[in-house]
Amino acid sequence: MRAIIVASGQTNEDTQWRRWAQDTDLIIGADGGAARALAWGLRPHLVIGDMDSLPDEAQGKLTTLGCRFVEHPRAKDETDLELALTHAAEAGVQEIVILGALGGRLDHTLANVLLLTLPQLTGLSVRIVNGDEEALVIRGGETVTLEGQQGDLVSLLPLGGDACGVTTTGLTWPLQGDILRFGFSRGVSNVMAEAVARIKLERGYLMVIHAIGEEKQETSD
Repeated sequence: MRAIIVASGQTNEDTQWRRWAQDTDLIIGADGGAARALAWGLRPHLVIGDMDSLPDEAQGKLTTLGCRFVEHPRAKDETDLELALTHAAEAGVQEIVILGALGGRLDHTLANVLLLTLPQLTGLSVRIVNGDEEALVIRGGETVTLEGQQGDLVSLLPLGGDACGVTTTGLTWPLQGDILRFGFSRGVSNVMAEAVARIKLERGYLMVIHAIGEEKQETSD
């Protein structure tokens, strides 16, 4: 089973969610993200959070649709997205796609990205999707396969320390058991040389950002 979680970050109007959402998915709104889901034509099965950013009109419509609400106090240690991710993991899903998690406040954006390292998500396929960009995290001992097209940009960013034993295939600048140092930019803007690429990590955490069809974009290097 797959969960689609819609957060309330600021993002451009985006139709890319259409390639993810299916009738069998569990649709979760992270507080105000439920209103965004409605605007996109998605029908949330569940809204979770403190409900401080969910407009009354949207809440009324969701209630009419039979949506379930899991309300938490505003004075809490977790963000609404963290609560939604934990709920999805406990529900036994194998895959989670997060939409609307980027943009707006910088602290929220960074926190949303770092949530991909939650221990509860170990062993699950979890990614943040924003337009044609996807971000996911590899833990030590894991291998990820990317499917795209020749020329796609792929960036590899270590999290929380060095990423050790990074091996790639299908990228223009391959790595063979290399170390990507935390805080350095060596892994930015690699390019897919084939339609399929694989990244393997021995130790640490590695964020993989796959930008489909972005090879001709200007960079600020």
